[in-house]
Amino acid sequence: MMKKVAMIAAAAAMVLPLGVGAIAPVSSSVTAFAAAKPAAKKVSYTLLSSKALKKAAYHVKSGKPALYSAAFAADNSKVTMAKKGTLKSGVTYTASKKIVIKNAKGKKVSYGYIKTANGKVKGWVALSKLTAGKFMAADGIHKSNTYTLVSSKKIKKSAYHFKNARPAFYTGKFAADKSKVTLKLKGKLPESKTFYATKQITVKNAKKNVKYLYVTSGKTKGWVLASKLTAGKFMAAD
Repeated sequence: MMKKVAMIAAAAAMVLPLGVGAIAPVSSSVTAFAAAKPAAKKVSYTLLSSKALKKAAYHVKSGKPALYSAAFAADNSKVTMAKKGTLKSGVTYTASKKIVIKNAKGKKVSYGYIKTANGKVKGWVALSKLTAGKFMAADGIHKSNTYTLVSSKKIKKSAYHFKNARPAFYTGKFAADKSKVTLKLKGKLPESKTFYATKQITVKNAKKNVKYLYVTSGKTKGWVLASKLTAGKFMAAD
């Protein structure tokens, strides 16, 4: 009887290590598979120029521009970029560097190196996707509102365009004593046009001074929120 018990114990001792040894590799391979992540696609471009910028504020008006990491060749002839995320609106980003690359279609594209105030978001973004200036809460599109008129003046005729979403434009009806102005929605500005501003008003909206420009382009004319426009003539984007 004692011999039989000893034989069973010996058999168990021999089987246990084999069992553990057989299971361990399976567990290891499953863990490695679960941890694996698809690598971000990397694309190399010809680097045409690179320079430091005077720090400038930018924000996103619409969409979610792609944010990239960048690795530069030792001789600065190439840059390899990989998407690392997207930017969100409602935030001010600070740009400190600029590069110009030649894309797959042979066109020049400018990228800025941006980051948030806390440094948690940083990377390279196509500058054409950003709007210069700090983020300010947008003045919502309204059908008709009456505001206190802070000031009104003629300005030197200047060219403007818009980069992203089509801004609303309004008719303006001024009180006889110029103390109030009623802005009534007329439509949205047409795309790919240059608009010329000749007048400017400042109104009081929610205790803040807000500027509107009177712009014209062909048959389109009216008052537009100044923060929705970018100075300069319209040029086809890269």
